[in-house]
Amino acid sequence: MQGGSGMNYSLNSWSFERYLGPLRLIEWDDKQKRQVVTTETMPEETSLLGLLVRMGSNAYHSLELAYVHLKSRNDQTLRDIRHVAEVSKVELASLLLDFGDLSSADPQRRTAELELYRKWIESAAQAGFSRVRIPAGDSSPDDRAALIRAAAGLSELAVYAADAGIRVVTENLGGLLSNSENCLRLIDLCQGKVGFTADFGNFDRNKYDQLQEVIPIAETVHAKARLDAQGRIDEVDFKKCLEICREAEFSGPFSLTYLGREDPWEKMNVMRTLSEALPTMSSPMDTIK
Repeated sequence: MQGGSGMNYSLNSWSFERYLGPLRLIEWDDKQKRQVVTTETMPEETSLLGLLVRMGSNAYHSLELAYVHLKSRNDQTLRDIRHVAEVSKVELASLLLDFGDLSSADPQRRTAELELYRKWIESAAQAGFSRVRIPAGDSSPDDRAALIRAAAGLSELAVYAADAGIRVVTENLGGLLSNSENCLRLIDLCQGKVGFTADFGNFDRNKYDQLQEVIPIAETVHAKARLDAQGRIDEVDFKKCLEICREAEFSGPFSLTYLGREDPWEKMNVMRTLSEALPTMSSPMDTIK
């Protein structure tokens, strides 16, 4: 990871959950054996296109967009997103799909999830995204068969997405990938077809040790700030996570993520300042000198 102007600063749209309007959440209805959509009311103080423009003017180079912030997947909406992103010089790094469970033992559910994921992959390609992040699932981390099912589903989607120029990635998200061992094992099972996103905040135990295990394989990082009891950024924690990225020489999209109640722009500027202050890795020649 490079400090200073070489950093590929990205934003995670979950930081703007309270500003981008109603959230359309996709959930599995086990009784009906199908996905259903529920809407969570949120104020719309800015649009997605407005967010892209502001990102460009503030030197944020890429966006990881939560699917709930994509209000429509019609052709015009997707063309508009692609155009504004290009004009604003913002890479659409990842479309984050937070629904579904490819580790489920229910074959009907897995089939339905795969079908819906394919449709979202098509939309991501049309809008110009580089990646689609798909969770592995909520099964127990001790369920080996679930890990194999998830790897098979992700690999199938990766092959499908590759034809559209999309990279499928997964994340240390959900029960199945709640430890670094399973993250590494799943990526290995996918034999290079599937990439990985590492999130600072998703490991509950031995956080720093587990991050050290997965950051080296990460293509993107969700630099999520831990907050103290007063809602302030835990700078000690954030700096430790930054140091892990620095030691791994991470250089991909670095998505600042703030989930507190204060102005996300101000808080992400704090995180950005902390990361800018981090020394760069010394090269062998620097050591010789």
